[in-house]
Amino acid sequence: MGDVRGRFRDDLAQHPAPPLGDLVRQSVVQGRRLRRQRRLAQFGAGGSALAMLLVIGLAAGPLGVGADDTGQPGGLNVGSPGGSVDTATPSPAGSSDGAPGGLKSGTGEEQRGDPRPPMSPPPSTTVIDTLRMGAGPDGELLTTTPQGALELLTRLLPKGETSGYASLHSSGAGPGMPYVQLYLDRGDGPGMVRLSIYRDNLGGNPVPGTVELTEMPGNCVQNEMVTVHHRGGLQVNLMISTCLVWDPKGTVPAPAVLSVKEATEIAGNPIWGTQLPAEYVINGAKRFPKLTRSNG
Repeated sequence: MGDVRGRFRDDLAQHPAPPLGDLVRQSVVQGRRLRRQRRLAQFGAGGSALAMLLVIGLAAGPLGVGADDTGQPGGLNVGSPGGSVDTATPSPAGSSDGAPGGLKSGTGEEQRGDPRPPMSPPPSTTVIDTLRMGAGPDGELLTTTPQGALELLTRLLPKGETSGYASLHSSGAGPGMPYVQLYLDRGDGPGMVRLSIYRDNLGGNPVPGTVELTEMPGNCVQNEMVTVHHRGGLQVNLMISTCLVWDPKGTVPAPAVLSVKEATEIAGNPIWGTQLPAEYVINGAKRFPKLTRSNG
């Protein structure tokens, strides 16, 4: 027994405990990473996220990425300028020369290539500004609805023609936390804008007024996302897209219709919250009586 205890002590001595400072630093980094993952998961799959899901699901068979409210097959629904919802299931990318099964043609024999679709760079989030948050709205307030959020959003957007209004599914969102979409045409064709109100309940939120920019290369739906942190742990996310429709054969490209500065001003407006002034909710219900719903 004494020999066993001695060997056990010797083995422990070879593996000293890590410095506490490293553990704290790692937990902070992990917390930031978890918050970013939760934020992206809230909006469903798109662009690079679809590629990752395909890699995970190749061994299990066909992969459904979502379905709209009419029971259509799984796919990514992003709407169209006319307000309808397009549904498609992305297919894995083939090899550069069109050879099936990840086989690359060589000079004398076929060489097996990497069967996985190319992966885009991971999303990156940086703090780009800190706003001085004004006082919130007063008077009669009602629970924020998708229609009310669209009413406020259309009033805050730059001048242009809007269309393609939709209410999207937001994972884990509570009452008064809609996720909406519209198209804005400022003269160069329509571009897609999405906005969500969300509270992740993870704790340790940045101070109110903090502005974060998340860049997702290869994801045209969520190409850039501006997040402004409001009081009470609430965050307003505004996505600037560079496409309108996701399709197995490619995407319908579209101009980015907002700058990061414009998106920051919109998302940082102190009127946003889980409750809005009654006029926005009431007028929104009249203006958007039949709002397209989508899981995109």
